[in-house]
Amino acid sequence: MQKGSSLEGFNVLYDGTGNSAATIATKITCHALIDSELVGLVQRYGFGTKKDIPLGKLPELWPFDLIKRPLIAEAQRFIDQVATQGYVARTGPYAFRLWGPYMEKVGAPQDWTPEAGNDFISKQAQQRKATRAFGYQGDEFNLSKGCAFLIQGEFTKKGSLGKVDEQTGVVLV
Repeated sequence: MQKGSSLEGFNVLYDGTGNSAATIATKITCHALIDSELVGLVQRYGFGTKKDIPLGKLPELWPFDLIKRPLIAEAQRFIDQVATQGYVARTGPYAFRLWGPYMEKVGAPQDWTPEAGNDFISKQAQQRKATRAFGYQGDEFNLSKGCAFLIQGEFTKKGSLGKVDEQTGVVLV
């Protein structure tokens, strides 16, 4: 069996980092929605807008625990979901950073394909479209009302799990 060369179409795995154990650190943000009645309840008891604070610093007394528990659960679910893509959390969910609550703005509807490029599902499922009706227009957030939170965590991913972008030739992790 003759292997050939890459010029003739022979594909090889190239470790562009030079070290297969190298890791890349990145911050990933998730979006969490909490019941608006709960947010209103804790705001009546003095729960103000949180900007870039660790989840672990939220109070654990009633009624503030009604917000803290679902946010910690959402952060743990976020860790589990991102782990399926090869990311490893650098810290636990209590160290994730929190912003909110804020009110979302309704943007223009956008069609997108959620499973585009996923080789593990059928081609028919890859062609299904979804419509996004919420979006951010600019950097204007109404932080005094609303029930949406942003949770940001620090993750690492092995450099060997990346792929080479065919257009630019850059290794994407």
